[in-house]
Amino acid sequence: MNDENPSPEEVTAPEKPLEFYLQALREHGFTVLDHVVSEAALKNIRQATYAQIALLDPAPPAFDDRFGVPNGIAWSADICRAVTHPVALALIRAYMETEAIHFCHQPAMTVLRPAKDLIGEHPESGWHSDYPYHPDVYPEDRWADDAVYGVQFNICIDDFRADNAGTQFVPNSHRLKRYPPKAMNEGGTKMGVAPHENVAQMLAPAGSALIYDSRMWHRASPELNISGQDRLAILNAVCPSWVRPMVDKKPGMKHFGASNMAAQLAPSVREELTRLCLSAHQAPPVDAPVILEKPDVPRRIAI
Repeated sequence: MNDENPSPEEVTAPEKPLEFYLQALREHGFTVLDHVVSEAALKNIRQATYAQIALLDPAPPAFDDRFGVPNGIAWSADICRAVTHPVALALIRAYMETEAIHFCHQPAMTVLRPAKDLIGEHPESGWHSDYPYHPDVYPEDRWADDAVYGVQFNICIDDFRADNAGTQFVPNSHRLKRYPPKAMNEGGTKMGVAPHENVAQMLAPAGSALIYDSRMWHRASPELNISGQDRLAILNAVCPSWVRPMVDKKPGMKHFGASNMAAQLAPSVREELTRLCLSAHQAPPVDAPVILEKPDVPRRIAI
């Protein structure tokens, strides 16, 4: 099912110049890029997402759950436009200092259900750094250089607030050059209490993008969604084109090709989407780190 009310082709513009957001990324490893998706497009994406949810079999639970709605680029032109927003991609390219980037999985529309049984609980685990900064990629869970090999580009379809489980993170943890220590995933997260004394939440309005360094320690916190409402977001893991994808993206592009979505998109959007979702794996540069990824390791996308 495609969007019933396609949005205009004009691109929404962030309030500040790109250099403002780039400086924030370089100083803090995190920024909120505003006005990536218009109000009309947000409405379309929500409607199209819930139409797809109605088709899921089995139906997802109504509470205490987080799930993906697959193949968004095949049923929403507005998702296609959102994930190829030119300012967002220019910012990511500038931060990673390369024009050659790709998505490491297909854009992932995710739905976080409201908490019910989880309210007041403190589930263990969940703390991680994002791809490629995974324990099965880097030896000894540590990395030595300062180059950036991964950025998260997550688009808020709903507000990210404290009461609807805005992603927990440890500010400036991307500078520590290691995966979160074991203690972070023991005893449940209680913000303000060691070892989680510095934990904060990523807060941003609907229509904006949370763009942050993949080395940042963070955690999905479904127990904190006490709003009584779903929270929708589009997740994207972005890496230089020589970094292996997390999963095979070809099946997603087959769904895209079988839909009539390409005909609804401007050539610039269609071409960028193809580069991001179907680009050929490139040889790593001579100074690239040795990546020891184990094959066939299941991946779970979480925010």
